[in-house]
Amino acid sequence: MKTKLIKSFGLRGTVLAIAAVFILVGCAPHYGVYHRVKKGETLWRISRTYGVSYQEVAEVNNIRNPARIKAGKRIFIPKARAVRRVRIATRKTDRVIKKEKPPKLVIEKGRFVWPVRGKLISKYGMRSGSMHKGIDIKAARGSSVKASDKGKVVYSDNKMRGFGNVVILSHAGDFYTVYAHNDKNLVKVSQKVLKGDRIALVGSTGNATTAHLHFEIRHAKKTRNPLFFLP
Repeated sequence: MKTKLIKSFGLRGTVLAIAAVFILVGCAPHYGVYHRVKKGETLWRISRTYGVSYQEVAEVNNIRNPARIKAGKRIFIPKARAVRRVRIATRKTDRVIKKEKPPKLVIEKGRFVWPVRGKLISKYGMRSGSMHKGIDIKAARGSSVKASDKGKVVYSDNKMRGFGNVVILSHAGDFYTVYAHNDKNLVKVSQKVLKGDRIALVGSTGNATTAHLHFEIRHAKKTRNPLFFLP
């Protein structure tokens, strides 16, 4: 896919195409409903009832241990149109439900490293009625932003509305990492970087009220919860 883009549009065209994909994905409507967990319901059964990915529901709601969800908790179900009733196992019926073994959540701790030292001020997931597709890390202006994994710079500019100065790196396995609101970008497109290399300085460019780094992990065109990948 990347090779075809380069041949068709050249390097500049490839950068613009990648930027367009990220902007479109970021602006896409994210609808869904809130489901209030009832006694006996499990995250796996809730996900199956709504026909939504178990992994996605866990990541959107920052649930890394499904066994700990309790009755009364509100869970956001992406792409759902209406609240549904979840079947639960009883003593007399639903032996199949009782025997269900949900798959393990994919949690790759240490697949990426923290891009900056600071305080986590906003998590991945629903925030004020809209989807926050990354995490925000507050740090002193001018602090070093480091590559979360080795890769290649595919975007280094300020053309993404609201994000200010942005760096995007591509990584093995069709992963991308996004570093936004930078005071200054220190790398150029096509430059190769190693894990931990300095790529930008923390700032508040774009729509930001304080100096911080907005950090995203994307797998192909999907945003992922960084906390499922960071140590």
